[in-house]
Amino acid sequence: MSIGDGYRAVVDLLRHLRFFVAVAETRHFGRAATDLGITQPPLSQGVQKLEGHLGVRLFDRDARGVRLTVAGGRLLGPARALVDAAEDLLDQAGRLGGPVRARVGLCGDLGGWTPVACRALAGGSGPGLVVPRVAGSDRLLAELREGALDVAVVRHPGVVDGLVGGDVVGLPTRLLGADGPLDVPLAEVDRPLVVPPRRHQPPAHDQLVDTLRRAGHDGRVLEAADPTQRAALVAAGAGVALETSPGAQASGGLPPLRVRVVLPAARERRPEVDHAGLAAALEQALRR
Repeated sequence: MSIGDGYRAVVDLLRHLRFFVAVAETRHFGRAATDLGITQPPLSQGVQKLEGHLGVRLFDRDARGVRLTVAGGRLLGPARALVDAAEDLLDQAGRLGGPVRARVGLCGDLGGWTPVACRALAGGSGPGLVVPRVAGSDRLLAELREGALDVAVVRHPGVVDGLVGGDVVGLPTRLLGADGPLDVPLAEVDRPLVVPPRRHQPPAHDQLVDTLRRAGHDGRVLEAADPTQRAALVAAGAGVALETSPGAQASGGLPPLRVRVVLPAARERRPEVDHAGLAAALEQALRR
């Protein structure tokens, strides 16, 4: 095997191990594919190739869902360690080989505020070199604790133990239906609310459902991880959405999207990154 072939084999192995870890964490091929930003067929093929390479079955698949086999459970820890080590290697190489880039997490609920936050960091008010990552709030909080992110904007409430959370900012929302904004109270909405999955931030999700019920809505929701899928469900009339965007005016009775900027503990911060500057730029952008 040539050096080039060996390198490609290692890259493919790491890619398929990342697939394995994602499916193991979500227990669902579709959700894992969405989280990885790919379609389901290459994910399934990658897992099958990994099973063939390792000579063991990693998952049991049936009508009840996806479960780790005994072999899969034993191999998950080493697989996750290899994936984490590869990402750490790439991160360190990036820091050694070029200018410092701030690693910024943005929760997938931010909607129109996402480009605003990115422009604030990439422009004159921010550090200039930014690597944004959009994911569920729980995933972003985990990556802050793991040292994979320098700062993140997450939904509130959420568990921020071991991290440093900033002030809670309420972003105004409005109801959005198939034909555009809806000027009706929640009590008159007879369709479910289209929202990100509960697993992205269970406390915030549960609080939203409670708020809907207190406002006279029946509390039904449709969960979809992908923003495009959520928009499609609304456009098809399957549900309505709470939309937040810069310049939106708060509608009476609608709950705001509550977010906060979160940093790693001081001892876990990269010395070459201006964490305070990142947090200040994000908070200023969200308060416009």
